[in-house]
Amino acid sequence: MMAVVPVFLGNPGTVGLAPQLANQPAVEVIAARDTARSDSGIAGQVEIRPIRPHVTIGVPDTQPYQAKIEVLDANGHAVTTVETDPGGSFRVTLPPGKYILRPQSSGLYPRASQQSVVVAPQRFTQVRITYDSGIR
Repeated sequence: MMAVVPVFLGNPGTVGLAPQLANQPAVEVIAARDTARSDSGIAGQVEIRPIRPHVTIGVPDTQPYQAKIEVLDANGHAVTTVETDPGGSFRVTLPPGKYILRPQSSGLYPRASQQSVVVAPQRFTQVRITYDSGIR
């Protein structure tokens, strides 16, 4: 939910929240507003395992996985979809509240279970999502 903020219109091409901000470019004011919204959300790492059919002691059997994660609100309504980077990391800005992360898959495997996540004010909740590769 977004807060309604009274706006002061200053010189052409500027927007401010008060007369002392009237000479600031609109971009700076928008950036300040985005910073206020970007102080909470979910950040995480996605991995896949197993990555080989035989386990070798001392050799990792997981690796980062690039995937799409659907974010739903507490009522099950889609909020957004986030895609991990090639290293399996993702970060999504969200207001505080309860969310469901639903990992996407194009088939039976690889697959991962959905997770419930609570986002606290002014924090990024850390999560780890592990996909099952189906290798046996």
